[in-house]
Amino acid sequence: MQGLVFHQGLVSIIAGWLRRAGCLGVFLLAVQGFAAEVSSATAATTVSPPGSWVKPQFFNRQASPNNLESSADEFLLLQERQINVPQGETFLHSVRQILTTAGVQKGATITIDFNPEYQSLTWHWARIWRGTQHLERLDTNDVKIVQPEREVDDYILNGQKSAILVLNDVRIGDIIDYSYSVTGTNPVFGGHFSAEIPVQVEQPADRLVTRVLWPTQRHLFARPHGCVVQPALVAGKEVMEYVWDLRQIPGLAIEDSLPRWYDPEAWVQLSEFRTWAEVNQWALALFQVTAPSSPELARKIAQWKQIPSQEDQVLAVLRFVQDDVRYFGIEIGESGEKPTDPSTVFSRRFGDCKDKSLLFVTILRALGIQAYPELVNADMGRAIEDWQPTAVAFDHCIAMVQFDGQPHWVDPTMNYQRGPLAAHYLPGYDCGLVIAPGTTRLTSIPHTAGRPVTTTTEYFQVGRKTEPTILKVVTVAEGRDAESLRELFAGTKRSDIEKNYTHFYSTLYPEIKMSSAIAFEDDEQQNRVQTTEFYTIDNLWTEADTSHKVTCDFYPSSISRFLKRPVDITRSSPLGISFPQHEILRTEVTLPNAVASESDEKSVADPAFTFRKTFRSNGRNVVTEYEYQSLDDSVAPERVGDYLEQINHASKLLGTTLVSP
Repeated sequence: MQGLVFHQGLVSIIAGWLRRAGCLGVFLLAVQGFAAEVSSATAATTVSPPGSWVKPQFFNRQASPNNLESSADEFLLLQERQINVPQGETFLHSVRQILTTAGVQKGATITIDFNPEYQSLTWHWARIWRGTQHLERLDTNDVKIVQPEREVDDYILNGQKSAILVLNDVRIGDIIDYSYSVTGTNPVFGGHFSAEIPVQVEQPADRLVTRVLWPTQRHLFARPHGCVVQPALVAGKEVMEYVWDLRQIPGLAIEDSLPRWYDPEAWVQLSEFRTWAEVNQWALALFQVTAPSSPELARKIAQWKQIPSQEDQVLAVLRFVQDDVRYFGIEIGESGEKPTDPSTVFSRRFGDCKDKSLLFVTILRALGIQAYPELVNADMGRAIEDWQPTAVAFDHCIAMVQFDGQPHWVDPTMNYQRGPLAAHYLPGYDCGLVIAPGTTRLTSIPHTAGRPVTTTTEYFQVGRKTEPTILKVVTVAEGRDAESLRELFAGTKRSDIEKNYTHFYSTLYPEIKMSSAIAFEDDEQQNRVQTTEFYTIDNLWTEADTSHKVTCDFYPSSISRFLKRPVDITRSSPLGISFPQHEILRTEVTLPNAVASESDEKSVADPAFTFRKTFRSNGRNVVTEYEYQSLDDSVAPERVGDYLEQINHASKLLGTTLVSP
């Protein structure tokens, strides 16, 4: 992920730019914990006026937002970005008024991220306007350069540095005005240009300006998303000037619980690529392997050749790359997009998604199996089908394998996958770009057969009022759920797991205690995991009323979590729901006394989910079973009302209360 980062008060402005990482001129926003290495900015940055090509825009100090929310911390007077494509230089100018104490805290620190591998930073000015006063605040002696490595917790080193300027004496009502330029572009893109034009951001803005200088001999494609804005064009002999100048923009209200692929922001996409075939040609050069396999890798490949069937060969290689080659990315400079040589990845036993995928594909090709890396967007999914083709549409790499006349998609970065290849779970990437000769379009990625399903059975042996209750819980997880449980038990202390499992039940039963260690069984051939928990519960019965009868309650918390209502009920955006999900909860209660015989079944059906509850009592036995299955990942805005009505119907069916005579 390459780009620039500035003060944390503008996070909402660049949120969309950050989401689509890697764009030239993308400005990444975050101020987090910084690395210990801190140095003076004198040698790393310079101070000078903007380049002669820049046309700084003015801002209205008297401007005020329409319908400004009382909770707003600042008002954006001007956000200006100018990009000189022929020179590889980007100028940014930000002006905002501080409105609250929280705004002072967030806005008094300016942070600019740049990649010293191919970028240089030049400050132009940093000043405060206070009434009629003009206070200069740029002193390079106050600027510190740090290497934060914000993604290190995600096992990625990107080599970015941050120039940090802490402004002195910032007060409510001040107008903070600063600008800088960054020169240099990532050479891995081969000079191909991509950028994004913000049309509306979360906070109210008086003016958003983007100016792009474009060489007339090259083609530029602009595609609007969620808007119909058009730039003003100024034709020159060698350079075409595009200007988007937007005024009095209200803040964007973003609803909660959005699908991962839905982008609520309006923006204009710029790309130099006309087709996905051109993007494929760019990627083919990056993923080309020219060096022969190392002797160590060649010997390992020879061992895999002894495996009789192609599917077993694929499974063996996949398991090696997933489990024995750990995930860690050194994405400095070109390494952010260009994968490492497979022999190096094999030798050092670590790599990021593109490293692991290329190693996997290279080994399979040596075994005579057709395989290709495939670029996907793990966040946006199918939404990139509506994008102008671009090299920065992707944030993840998987692999596509063909044998027995069928394509199979696998993710070499996933762990703890077991069972046959057809049962392996693959997240809903929806579509991707297969890096192969002849690729001309995005390929649809079907949903896999290894979808999750978890069946939990609770066995309650209920004692009398003063007696403890015995509870045994048996959980059988399949597909993705089995992989998640396998990973949990492999990487977490058993005592921590037992503590968390007990806490889950303590909300319903405060006096619950785990009586024996959790039993864990793993059927790797079927990709099925079973756990068994053992508890005792004191005082399960509670007095109901003056009739001196006592009751005990059984509530399906594991099911109810899927039936929660969003905060924003009246919506203009789709509602995201958890998908895929399939949960079955069976509660078998053995009582000290017989109860009346009864049988009942109710169900709720919606295009987005199905829900079922069955109840049966006979003698001392009471059995309640719930089943929930999501059918889609979202609900269209016009259907949210109907969906919530069905959620309410299902929610009213949750829970069982038993009364002791």
